[in-house]
Amino acid sequence: MDQKALAVAAIAVLCAAAWIVLNVAGNYGGHISGVFYTGSKRALPPELDGSHTYRVKDETGYDGQFYRLVAHDPLIRRGFSAFVDNASLRWRRIGVPGLAAILSFGNDGVVDFVYVAILLAFVMLGAYWLAQYAQQQQWASAWGLTFLLIPAVAVSLDRMTIDLALAALTIGLVQSSASPGRRWAIYAILCAAPLVRETGLLLVGAWNLYSAMRRDWRATTLGAACAVPAVIWWIYVYGHTPPDGTPWFSRYPFSGIIGRTIQGVQAPVSTLWLRAASAFEELALAGIWLALVLSFYLVWKRRFGLLEITAVVFALFAATLGKFDIWESAYAAGRTMSPLLIVLGLLALRDRKPLFLFPLFLVLPRIALQYEAQVREVFRGKI
Repeated sequence: MDQKALAVAAIAVLCAAAWIVLNVAGNYGGHISGVFYTGSKRALPPELDGSHTYRVKDETGYDGQFYRLVAHDPLIRRGFSAFVDNASLRWRRIGVPGLAAILSFGNDGVVDFVYVAILLAFVMLGAYWLAQYAQQQQWASAWGLTFLLIPAVAVSLDRMTIDLALAALTIGLVQSSASPGRRWAIYAILCAAPLVRETGLLLVGAWNLYSAMRRDWRATTLGAACAVPAVIWWIYVYGHTPPDGTPWFSRYPFSGIIGRTIQGVQAPVSTLWLRAASAFEELALAGIWLALVLSFYLVWKRRFGLLEITAVVFALFAATLGKFDIWESAYAAGRTMSPLLIVLGLLALRDRKPLFLFPLFLVLPRIALQYEAQVREVFRGKI
């Protein structure tokens, strides 16, 4: 293994683990379940209610609380789906929760710890692959530490969402495609990505389009086959959960992000922190717009490598997303669009074009501000 990249990955894991320990000890009274951010008014199954779950003051909580329930009931046999906001959506994303269930042998007492450990393992993989990629592009391996700055990664380490894993797999796909003899890794990543999150299927599509344009029909066929495990699982979920009636799709291209841009931030701005949060939300939205513009610039320049194709595929996907709350906050949009931000960042390293890093940098201030609030609460000793 690459020793320099491995050292960078180890440092990244130590940083991530240190944050989780600090957060658990300072904000959640030492309860590991606190990092899943379960709302104070959220109904829970009796097996996880009471002292088994730390509840935050926020009444609704955040998405990590639902993936925790999936990890405790991966095959939808314990009735936990009744306590999840959108059971079909959450169980489709079985990758991280399912792996936690398998590695904990279904032991409710250790599932939460294993779930956190799995995210840390993906931190190691993501930082390792990014460090290797940086070295290949004649940059220092320390660039691997910037994996922690990716919105999906920062949000996942704060709220235990599953997007961190897809961020790591995105980098792994690019890195493996550039490394001779790593085809097995490519197909393993393509099988795993759609199980982590449906948008992982876009990586499969980008790989297939890239392979087809190179007339590599074997790679195209194998890539298409990588979608089969996810499709089989989604069929199982469809048969065991209520239909997902969420209106995901746009009435017209980019209606979701256009509507969010026109409406602006609707949150109160009564304090300096809230005014800063509002300003940073607008900055993050500008970053997403810039990412979309840069993606279509690549089409105009007729550049069709794997990075460029992946960027365009995710930009076209963004055009179909009409659900407003996807675009409402940097936490939501940053997570959903992180693969796009990642491939643009990798293009910046490869081509020495800093402009392609700007979308990522514009999203970061809002997420950093949320971390500031968490750290401040650590020193106050409560949340």
